Formats: sequence, C-alpha cells, structure tokens
Amino acid sequence: MMPVMNSHVMESNNSHNQQLHMQQLETLGLFAGTIAHDFNNLLTIIMGQASLALALLPHDNHARQQIEKIIQSTEFATALTQELLEYANNRPSPPERTNLNHLIQGNIKLIRLSLLDGISLQLDLQDNLPAIFLKQTQVRQMIMNLLLNAVEAIKHLPGFITIRTGHQILDLSSADNSFVGGRHLIPGNYVFLQVQDNGVGMEDTVLSQIFEPFYTTKPHGRGLGLATMLTIVEDHDGAVAVESQRGKGTTFTVYFPVHTKRVKLQ
Repeated sequence: MMPVMNSHVMESNNSHNQQLHMQQLETLGLFAGTIAHDFNNLLTIIMGQASLALALLPHDNHARQQIEKIIQSTEFATALTQELLEYANNRPSPPERTNLNHLIQGNIKLIRLSLLDGISLQLDLQDNLPAIFLKQTQVRQMIMNLLLNAVEAIKHLPGFITIRTGHQILDLSSADNSFVGGRHLIPGNYVFLQVQDNGVGMEDTVLSQIFEPFYTTKPHGRGLGLATMLTIVEDHDGAVAVESQRGKGTTFTVYFPVHTKRVKLQ
C-alpha cells in the first residue's frame, strides 16, 4: 500500500514553497531595479550620441539607416528600463485595451533585427482577435525574451521561428491540465500568443526548472529571462504552456484572458 502524506504536511510544504517563491521574486525585483538605474544612464548617453551623429550626417549618407535603427532600438530599451523601474518600485503602469496582432506588427522591425542570418521569421496572426487588456511594454519585453531564446536555441542553420496568435475557448479539462506556469486558469475565452522554433529543444529535467529565478543552461547566462516572463504572465492573470522535444524544437504558448470590461491588474 502506498503511504498517504498527511494533509497538514502538504499544506506546510506548499506554504514553504510559496514563501520561497516570493523571496525569489523580491530578490529579482531588487536586482532589476539596481540594474535599471545604471542601464538607463547608459541608454541616455547612447541616444544622445546617436542623435548627434544622425544630425551631422548628410541626408544621402548610407549610414543614416543603421543609426536610425540604433535610435529605434534604444527607444525600445528605454521603455523596457522604465518598466523595470516601475516593477522594482511596485508602481506598474496600467493595462490598456490592446489588439495583440497590432502590438506584434508595430514592433516587427525590432523583432526582425533580433534574428540571425539563416533564421526565417513566419507570422501566423489570426484575424479579428478580441481586444485584451495588456501592459504593453511588459508584453513587448516578453515577446522579445521568447524570440531571443528561440534564436539561441537554433544551433544548426537554416532555422525558423513562427509567431502565432489566436482565439481559443478553454474547457474544464484543458484549463486544468495544459499549463506549466502562471495562474490557475478557469474555463473561458482566451487570446494566445505562440512562439515556435526548430531549435535544440529541452529535456524534461530542464523543462521543469526553466521558470526558476537564476536558473540557466547557458554557460555565461544570468537566467532571468523566463522568470521575468512568468511574472509578466501572472501579472496578466494568464498562463503559459511549453512543449519541447530534444532535437525537434520548442513551442511556448501564452494565454491571456479576454475581459469584457476594464480590469485592474495587480
């Protein structure tokens, strides 16, 4: 007969795990705030120097396009840094009613800049998506994190990355059993974002730890990307499903609830 764990022991273990998770998130917040202050100063210098160089170049100079890309990327990085500061100070920006397709298409130039030669990007965006309430800067950061992880996972070229959106009604069984991170979802309407790659994939032992703060499989990595992403997903009352197979690639699917009226996201 299999031993049955006492319910009080299970509750104690759950409480300890929750407390440990909160301490990890607090450490992550302090770490993010410290870096964000210093990084913001560096971005100010980069933006100023790039803008000055652009002003000094003749209008027909071929370098203007590259400098404009530097300025565009720096503006995006500045917005992310501001979001980190708000997160660290517990003053998050309010959510806005957003079409996820428009958010992706509005950042497509920056997304393509992140790709390496030999990696193709495919967009599969479902028409007529319901609007959802998002903290847009956070979700942009999440998309870039997923994209950069996909790029790093593709070791053998040529490779592909697919960004997919859709609208799905989750029933009781799928809402209960399909997710490895984020809030406990209830049956209902959801908009999903999916990032798929044909990279090296992950074993189950790696997959079970990818959202832990400071966990990384990279030799020189910090391991903050997916932990930050999970915080963003939870902040939107969403969840993330991950499918991965060694040698065949990885698919991240993030689900956002469709609210019929403005909501207050914590």
